[in-house]
Amino acid sequence: MANPVWAASAPTENLLGVWQIAKPTTQLRPADGKVPFTKKGREVYDKNVKLKKKGDYDDYDVMTSRCANPGVPRMMLTSKRYKIREMFNVLTFDFEWNRLIRQIDLRGIATEKPLGTRFTGVSKGKWEGDTLTVVTTDVPPEALIDDLLPHGWDMTVTEHYRLVDANTLENRITIQDSEFYEHPWEATVTYKRQPFAIFPEDVCLDRLQKKGGK
Repeated sequence: MANPVWAASAPTENLLGVWQIAKPTTQLRPADGKVPFTKKGREVYDKNVKLKKKGDYDDYDVMTSRCANPGVPRMMLTSKRYKIREMFNVLTFDFEWNRLIRQIDLRGIATEKPLGTRFTGVSKGKWEGDTLTVVTTDVPPEALIDDLLPHGWDMTVTEHYRLVDANTLENRITIQDSEFYEHPWEATVTYKRQPFAIFPEDVCLDRLQKKGGK
C-alpha cells in the first residue's frame, strides 16, 4: 500500500495559513439585499426577528444562547481568526472562536459527519482550476444561516473559495433550500491573510457566564 501523501497540492498550499474576515458581520445577504423567501421562510424569519427583539435567543438561536456550533455557512462569518491546514487530503479549518473545527474532505468520499461535528454537516471539496468548490449538506435547522435566516434539512451550501491576491481570499456562498427560499441565492465574504499565531484559549461559555454576572 502506498504511503499517505503529506504535502499539500499547489492550489491548496496557497490557502494554508491564518485568515480573518475583512468586514465583520452577523448577516449573510445577497448583493441586492433581497432574500427570496418562500411564504414559510418569511414566516419563520419574522418570528426570529420578534424573538431577537425580546431577547429570547434560546427559542431560536442556540449559538448565541448556549455557544452551540454555528454551522455552515454561519461559522464563516465569525469575526475571529481561523487557520487552514491540510493532512491526508482533508482541509481543516481551525477557528479561534471557541476552538471550533470544520473539516472538508478533498477526496470526495465523505459519507458521514466527523465525530462531534453534528452542526457542521458534511463538506466535500474539489479543485476546479484555481477555485476550491465545497458542497455542504446535512446541517441541522438549529444552526441558522446567520443570526436570523432559517433553513431546513434539505439545504445545500456551495462555497467557491478563490484567492483574489496573495493576501485576499474570496468565498462566494450559494444557498439552495426550496422549502425556505424561492430560488438559490448568493452572497460573497472576503478574508484577509493574517500573521501566523498560536490562538489563545477561547471558551464561549465563560463569556456568557461573565455577561450574566455569574
